[in-house]
Amino acid sequence: MSHVPAALPATLNDHQVLTFKQWIALNNISARTGRRILAAPGGPVITRLSERRFGISVRNNRLWQQARERTGAAK
Repeated sequence: MSHVPAALPATLNDHQVLTFKQWIALNNISARTGRRILAAPGGPVITRLSERRFGISVRNNRLWQQARERTGAAK
């Protein structure tokens, strides 16, 4: 069985809330890594959509990515 990533919207705006699958596809990370990031301090702010559903807004994803930026060579 092949893994098919979640389809991302053609355009993204800051107020859109991505599903977990869309968020991991956008960041090119595995579901396991995504869960680890969300469980650890310093992950992106999540939006609780219901008791069992959550997502990450495009804006909060961008802010999280910017907070992780650093200068210098990648290691």
